[in-house]
Amino acid sequence: MKQSFFYGYSNLAKFLSLIMIIFVCLLFTLLLGIVFAIPFFGTNILDLLSGLSIYENSESINLLKYFQVINQIGIFILPAIFYSYLNERNVISTLKLNIRPKILTLIFASILIFISIPFVDWMISVNQAMKFPEFLNNLENWFRESENQAIALTELFLEVNTIWGLLFNIFMIGIMAAISEEFLFRGVLLKLFADWTKNIHLAVIFSATLFSAFHLQFYGFFPRFMLGVLLAYLYVWTKSLWVPIFIHFLNNAIAIIISFLFNKGVISFGIESVGIYNTYVFWGSILLIITFITLIFLNEKGKLLKI
Repeated sequence: MKQSFFYGYSNLAKFLSLIMIIFVCLLFTLLLGIVFAIPFFGTNILDLLSGLSIYENSESINLLKYFQVINQIGIFILPAIFYSYLNERNVISTLKLNIRPKILTLIFASILIFISIPFVDWMISVNQAMKFPEFLNNLENWFRESENQAIALTELFLEVNTIWGLLFNIFMIGIMAAISEEFLFRGVLLKLFADWTKNIHLAVIFSATLFSAFHLQFYGFFPRFMLGVLLAYLYVWTKSLWVPIFIHFLNNAIAIIISFLFNKGVISFGIESVGIYNTYVFWGSILLIITFITLIFLNEKGKLLKI
């Protein structure tokens, strides 16, 4: 059997190689994306992407969405595929895409994410209320400005009221984001950190930290970290990447659909209104999360459900 390209490499060398692969793939897809965009958006692509007009010009927003998809391919999907091939020669089995989960597994995982909403919502409020020491005021202002820009961009993406706009958002924010981010953070990095640390729990924490930090939103770091932990443990439990991909998609798709229905006036509350209602719901959410994670570990040891 032919040895992998990374045979004999240390885990640190593999990690640095992965970073280099990401940069190369990103540069390649960006250049290719620009070339393919010119016939549709013209040669003034950089002008469309610059200035305040980006918040007012629908063509600029469409271009941003286009490059969002290009970046998902270049930063996450291609690097995960190339790294997996170089590491073990078999992309499908390396990324655990050859293991199909049962319907009951997906239902179980969906309930886990649903019951975590009040706890995650509480983490959002705590995260957003954090204050830096006075000597770090400039850093705090930069974080908050970056956060506001990210929120404004997300609202622009979600501000659609047509079926085609809804379907594209489900494709871009739901399907593509779920597949691309799970390929890299759970499919590649979780395994790499597990091999590196010899401790799956540390690997979960490290991969979830990178998952949250990569979004460059400090005031959303902890709830996104919590989501990363849950997705990682679901992957460890089921040994199938399709499970976190499905749950990641479900999490994003719910937000997309709620925003669409709110924009259409069908419902009177936005996605920011979905969350914690009272103290009992909050503590109940924590207890249920602990219960479900305990069940996951019991099942992993073969002592409980054969899901």
